[in-house]
Amino acid sequence: MEYRLLLASDGSENSIRAAEFVVGLVAIAPAIKVTVIVVNDILEKIKYYSPLRTPTVIVEVDALFKEKAKEALDVTLEVLEKKGVKATGLTKLGNPAGDIVDYARAEGIKHIVIGSRGMGSLKGIVLGSVSSKVVQLADCPVTIVK
Repeated sequence: MEYRLLLASDGSENSIRAAEFVVGLVAIAPAIKVTVIVVNDILEKIKYYSPLRTPTVIVEVDALFKEKAKEALDVTLEVLEKKGVKATGLTKLGNPAGDIVDYARAEGIKHIVIGSRGMGSLKGIVLGSVSSKVVQLADCPVTIVK
């Protein structure tokens, strides 16, 4: 049976450390298949603030998300590839914790690796971090990397 690992990233320092941790896991078990996921919830945030919900703003925010998500994905994939780890990647727009866990369930992921705090550290302190929510929701082992 294939052992599939999901690396959740946002391009932050902790996400890069999580990628380096995955490199170590693959060195021990080279058959691990790695997928990198980047999930952003910016459109979810602005939908509650009606002055920002104009078609122009939504198009601009969507374009910015795609650019930033691609940057985060590219940086993470580069860390893996420089160490000889092949990985696939995807970006999503939605609820980070929920979408990470939903993807893991749908794709038969056996292990999730995520950084302890991402780009939204202040929000995480107040509302709970994405990594904490992933631990609570996931059906598989989750490793949080500091």
